[in-house]
Amino acid sequence: MLFKKIVLCFLIFFALIVVGCSVPNNNIAIKEKGNSSIAQKYFNMLTKEDKIKISKASPKEIINIYYNSINDKNYNLAVVCDSNFLNYVANKSSEDINYVYKQHIEYLKNIKRIDIKSIEIYPDTIKKNDSENIEKPSKLYCVYYMQKSNDIKKFPEEGYFTRFITVSKSPLYGGWCISYIASSP
Repeated sequence: MLFKKIVLCFLIFFALIVVGCSVPNNNIAIKEKGNSSIAQKYFNMLTKEDKIKISKASPKEIINIYYNSINDKNYNLAVVCDSNFLNYVANKSSEDINYVYKQHIEYLKNIKRIDIKSIEIYPDTIKKNDSENIEKPSKLYCVYYMQKSNDIKKFPEEGYFTRFITVSKSPLYGGWCISYIASSP
């Protein structure tokens, strides 16, 4: 009888551990779903032409569209072009997804103009063996550009910049989307 109670207590304890360990994963899934709905909100605000343009754009074109949308003050298009990246930032931080999107738009509003000098792709295949290459699901680019600020005293990020941008498929619209942006050292 005592043995059955010990086994029962152990099973209950084990069940609580399993449930407890799965709760954070459920929270991540819920957070990711919320992130997708925010991206969907911005996607729904795009014109039909913009939706078609980004869904058919090549990886290099989506980078150009992103920077051109900043120049055109079309911030909804800009955040949709880098929604994979913004969702990644929100998932990896404790920040609310709405806050991440709004902060990014506020950052973009400080930029007066961006002139792209070059966009260079890094090798987009992986060697499987000596004779076969496998294409990567994402593509890495080095983007070199000149940026002007609206107010150099308020926003001193002006000059030449190099960014490494990873582009992957968007679950939102099926086309290419910026999934990571990193600055050079």
